[in-house]
Amino acid sequence: MAQFCILGVLLILSVARSSWGIHEETHYPCAFIDTANITGSFGLDGPYVHNWTVIPRHFVAVYDFVIENGIRIPAPRHLRGCICKTKPCVRICCQEGEIYDLERRQCLVPPSQVSGPPSQSHMEVELNNGSLREVELLPRFSVHVETPCEHMKAVTKGSEYVHWTLHENGTISHRGHIFSKHYCFTPLLHLNSTWEWQPLACAPEKLNFVLGVREWTYAICLLIAILSMFIVLIVYLLCSEMRNSFYGVAIKAYAICMIVGYALLAYLTLHNPANISNAVCRILPSLTLMFLVLSFYILSFIAFKLYLSFHGVVFTKLMFWLIFMPIVIIAVGWSCFVSFSYYGSRLIFGGDTCWFDPRNWSIMIYLYAPVFVACAISGFFYILSLIYISEQPIIETEKSFESIEKNRFRSFWKYAGYTALVWLICVCSFAFNYYRENRSHLNYAVSFFMAFHGFAALYALIGKNQQIQNFLRRIDNEEDTCENSVPLSSFA
Repeated sequence: MAQFCILGVLLILSVARSSWGIHEETHYPCAFIDTANITGSFGLDGPYVHNWTVIPRHFVAVYDFVIENGIRIPAPRHLRGCICKTKPCVRICCQEGEIYDLERRQCLVPPSQVSGPPSQSHMEVELNNGSLREVELLPRFSVHVETPCEHMKAVTKGSEYVHWTLHENGTISHRGHIFSKHYCFTPLLHLNSTWEWQPLACAPEKLNFVLGVREWTYAICLLIAILSMFIVLIVYLLCSEMRNSFYGVAIKAYAICMIVGYALLAYLTLHNPANISNAVCRILPSLTLMFLVLSFYILSFIAFKLYLSFHGVVFTKLMFWLIFMPIVIIAVGWSCFVSFSYYGSRLIFGGDTCWFDPRNWSIMIYLYAPVFVACAISGFFYILSLIYISEQPIIETEKSFESIEKNRFRSFWKYAGYTALVWLICVCSFAFNYYRENRSHLNYAVSFFMAFHGFAALYALIGKNQQIQNFLRRIDNEEDTCENSVPLSSFA
């Protein structure tokens, strides 16, 4: 039996080898940047020939990935040869007659007001004997016309471009400093008069962590909101009329979600992702997303219940949990789905931000979109409730149950309106920063509105709720009575 298994494995390996026509290496013979796709190039039993360059067989391997913007992306299996090991490579950003525009980050034809860029066929090279000569590139180099990254930048010293020297072996240096292989040459105007070949480097994709005034302001405002939500939670726990009611339980669950969600958000704001492990950098954002999304769907649940209460529908504990638990499961499932999802070619969480990347639209899709759906559901039941209330006749003395529900309705929707305003500011701030590709002073507005969100909870959920106000008055009256009372022993 073992012999048959070994024979089967050998047969599979021989078929795979014959299908590719080469010996697959167990390791890659060079860096990906030094390779070229040579699938379809001429090669029988000897070396491969690609663009008139001979590539020995030991410099050829099968790749199942490509690298774009520094990220390894799965790709169909294909042959790549280390062309830069057999002939020095020179990388040019754009086609003949074009230059790389550093502001627009793309290849463009230079304006007609300036002279045309130099030809790409010749470039000044320092030969092995130390002399500088303008040589024809193709006989000496393998020329590649492409940008290795989406965003390229020039290396400057002060406001001047650094003068780099291209050597005969393909390296680029300046006073002993070797330029990165991830580059491409483009002609740039020097002193607005003459063209000069400049190597452009890949702009770092990593988002630098900044802990400045904006971040501390945001964290402090989140702390204010957390303290406000904590006060709401304590009051609703102490109030006997609200403690076990549907509305009270839902508000307490909402307050807990906001406290935990905002606390995690403040933690992520103040901590450098480089100091957080990859696992924690995926778990914490997932939990933050779960609690924030769940809080909005709890608001939708409350809006649904308030609408039903006007029709005399009373929820039992069983009905409450039958509706509430699926909401929790959806929020948990959504956060797990996002934590294992990719946006473009990157994992959404676990990168260099430990939160949504502000350089793409992932936060709009995975956070703001579910929030918008929850707000739409709440708004739908709000409109239905308003229609029902407007159709009811005005009665001088309402029943106690109806007045309580209407008061809860007004109190809740004041808070829901403030919440929608706060998150609308967050969406506008993100969109504005995204299009400016930089942070703006609008971030301070987001911070202050986060603090306002906490004050809004105190004002609407406590200040405008009659049951809570009655409870607080009773506590105040009991304290006054205790202060003015006389011990019974004095009457003995």
